[in-house]
Amino acid sequence: MQDPREIRSNLKTRLIHPEKEKPSRWSFLKVLREYSTLKQFYPDINPYAEVYKFRDNTYCIYFDGIHAAEMWCYLIDGPEKALLIDTAFGLGDLKGLIRHLVGDKEVIVCNTHYHIDHVSGNSHFDRVYCHYADQEKIQANQSAQIVYDFVHDENGELSYTWFDENDLPPFTSYEVIGVDNHHCFDLGQGYLVELIHLPGHTAGQSGYLDHQTGCFFIGDVTSAFGDDKKYPQFSTINSLRDALEDFMPRIEEVSGVFPGHGTIDLHPKTLQYILDTANRIIAHPDWYDTVVDFFGTKMYAKFIYQQGSDLKYTKDAVIAE
Repeated sequence: MQDPREIRSNLKTRLIHPEKEKPSRWSFLKVLREYSTLKQFYPDINPYAEVYKFRDNTYCIYFDGIHAAEMWCYLIDGPEKALLIDTAFGLGDLKGLIRHLVGDKEVIVCNTHYHIDHVSGNSHFDRVYCHYADQEKIQANQSAQIVYDFVHDENGELSYTWFDENDLPPFTSYEVIGVDNHHCFDLGQGYLVELIHLPGHTAGQSGYLDHQTGCFFIGDVTSAFGDDKKYPQFSTINSLRDALEDFMPRIEEVSGVFPGHGTIDLHPKTLQYILDTANRIIAHPDWYDTVVDFFGTKMYAKFIYQQGSDLKYTKDAVIAE
């Protein structure tokens, strides 16, 4: 297999074993990271992060993945408070970078879901919010050993990307608050950001819809494992399909779709394409396009029209209808 082509970077991270090149993702990141005038880089504050201002008050914070794909965190600068969506691994001075961007405003921290690559930077903060179905698992992920095992191979070597391990945030406990679907966070003067439950990838996987800009930060919605014991009704392709169907009457509110990885500011129709793919899987789960090994889990994959990605699922994640 041909090695992925290089994207020039001044970040402190260095890729060791990059994942297979994905054409649409690679071309987007190549242009964005090497040529975009949106890019802001503050190596004296945080040499691990690039910042891209996609709206007047919306900062997209890029980190190289230190286990798998690159990671996006999102910062909304509201009138009185700011809201941070996901914290990646929190490499470097994440809090200092946020202070540089939004000043001394109170920062509300939210997680799209409990996976390590989205929540490890929570240790920079005292309190985080999430959908209630992922609350216990985010609480349980407060462990330096979990992160160590996640980014090292069996020989104790960094397995994907080199970084200075002293730059990981020190692990401190923080409060995790679970909220319901459609909970709204007020950033002052009626500026609302709404949690939209989009389950499947995890039971509590959620997006955050900025009512003012129309930016929809959707987390990870391209897989379902069907393995949640406490909330099995939230871990299937069917649950993702149902959530998207419920949201589609509001699609005109969306100006752009911002996933947790890869290409961002996607057309709102991307949500319809994911919904269509979920319906195809439910109707014919054996009509998959390929089989993949997803970090040790055998998964089937159906390509998503025009997204350059696929919707992955296990047999347990599809309920016949």
